[in-house]
Formats: sequence, C-alpha cells, structure tokens
Amino acid sequence: MGSERAGERPFRATINDVAREAAVSPATVSRVLTGTKAVSADLERRVRAAVERLGYRPNPAAQGLLRGATHTIGMVVPDLGNPYFAEVLKGVTTAAEAADFRTLVSDTGENPDAECAAALELARWTDGVVLCSPRMPDADLAALADRVPRLVCVNRLGRGRTVPAVVVDFEAGVAAVCKHLRGLGHRRVVYLRGPSRAWSERARQRALRAAAGPGFEVAQVPCGSGDLDGYRAADAALATGATAVVAFSDHVALGVLARLDELGVGVPGEVSLTGFDDTSLSRLVSPRLTTVRVGKQDLGRRAWELLGAPAPDVITIAPELVVRASTAAPR
Repeated sequence: MGSERAGERPFRATINDVAREAAVSPATVSRVLTGTKAVSADLERRVRAAVERLGYRPNPAAQGLLRGATHTIGMVVPDLGNPYFAEVLKGVTTAAEAADFRTLVSDTGENPDAECAAALELARWTDGVVLCSPRMPDADLAALADRVPRLVCVNRLGRGRTVPAVVVDFEAGVAAVCKHLRGLGHRRVVYLRGPSRAWSERARQRALRAAAGPGFEVAQVPCGSGDLDGYRAADAALATGATAVVAFSDHVALGVLARLDELGVGVPGEVSLTGFDDTSLSRLVSPRLTTVRVGKQDLGRRAWELLGAPAPDVITIAPELVVRASTAAPR
C-alpha cells in the first residue's frame, strides 16, 4: 500500500486507511486520536499500531473541530517585509509555541480594506486572532469584534475600547523626541507623516501639536511607513528649511539618510535625524540613529496573554528615547 509507481501521487494515509488496517471503524480511530471517548486498551493498541505502520498524520483542522479547539491562533499584519511587524510576530509565535499553539499569519500588503476578510478567514481555523496595527475604521473593528469572540489588537484602540489591546505610548515617544531636539537648540523641525489611517499616526500628531509653539515650529511633509517613502520625501523635508527631520519610523529615517548621503547633506552636521522603533539597522548605519526604543517582541508576547484574558483590557508599553549620533545642536 505504501509503495509508489512512477507518475502516481505519493500515498497519503487517511483515517479510513487506518480503520481498515486496524480492523475497526473510522469512528473508533477518531476516538483514539482525539481522546474524546475512552476505548478498550486492545482497540487503542491496534489503532496506534496502524497509525505507526501507515505513517498517518491527523488533520489538525478536523481534530480541532471535534475538540472544539484548534490550538492555533491567527495573526494579521500589514507587511511582513517590515522588520517591526516581523518582530511583533516573533513575540506572538514564541509565546504561543510555549503553550503548544501554532500560528497562522495573513499579510494584507498594507491594504486596510483587506483586514476584515483576512481576520474572518483566520477565525474559521483558529482559537483567536491578533490584529497588528489594523487601520480599518472603528465601525469595522467593532463589527469584527462581534464576529470574532477572541480578538486582540496590537497598537490600536477602538472607539469605546471594547477590544483587548496592547499599545505603545507613541504620544510619549514623540514628545521625548521633540524635547530632545528642542534641548539641543532646534527651533524648526519637520515631521515626515506616516499612513493617515494608522492609529499610531494620530497619537504622534497629538504629541506634535502639544510640542509646537513659540520657539519650536513643526512643519509636516506627507510620507508613509517605508524606506522608499522616506527616500522620496527627503527633498521636500529639506525644502522646509528645518534643522531636524523627525521620521515616522526607523524605516523612513533610513530612506531619508540614504537620500541625504546622495545629496551630500551631512547628518547631523547640517541636519539632525530621528527615527522610531529602534530596529536593528538603526544601530548599524552611520551615523547611528537616534530613535525611540519599542519592545516589539514584548508587544507580541503581551498580545498572546490578552487572548486568554477574561475581559477586555488595555496594556500600555512605555517607549524609551535612545540618543545616538544622528542628532546634534544645529549650526
């Protein structure tokens, strides 16, 4: 039965194959493998032996339906190519694996309109879903929470806060950046804006409005969240006459740094530059990047913990300003 002939598909044992091999019913095989009902020691021995001989591997989804639990969680991310989201995912998967859970991931390609469909599809096969930095409208998030009982957000608070969430205090992080630059003597800075539908962008804007005032002007330039976005926005940032560039993320800041190098603009000699997130590359470029450190894997770990929380809760992670060589007093 286990042999293969040229041109044939490889043999894959089914539950019916195991039943025939053990001379029992498929229902008995199912009871042995899922442990839903007790069977005699002789029946269990025969089924286990047949499984071993045939190399049968149960279908996890089917077993989950029988148990009422899949031991799998889902995670929706905007872009797995972004190291930030990859680190959050690592935190989730590490915590889940320790509890013998698997993780299914859906990458929406920075398309907010795909988030609901991705979450609903994952919810069919998992015991809970983590939404990482979702950008869907509040009404859509509330409707999704009604359809997915175990739903947790990372870096997003819904209106009314009915969905458990773990968030970074972005407002405090940007406020620390502004205080640092003002303390160095900068009086005009330019902020490269992130995605308009990002919840974290709205938090950043609150901090910028609070920091702006007499003696500290904040100009703004549309940008995005990636390195190419930063590269393309660098010229417009320079045109504002600002002495410091505040980037939405390290990714954006690295793109700015590449463009400034092409233009022969010294950092921080002519323009200071800051990022946000403290990705690994921020410590490897020259000059090393002043940024705001965020415990990305910790975000994922705490999101996993909230999946088992008895009631909606919000966990806020405090970021930390890390001053490096990319900022200095203006000329």
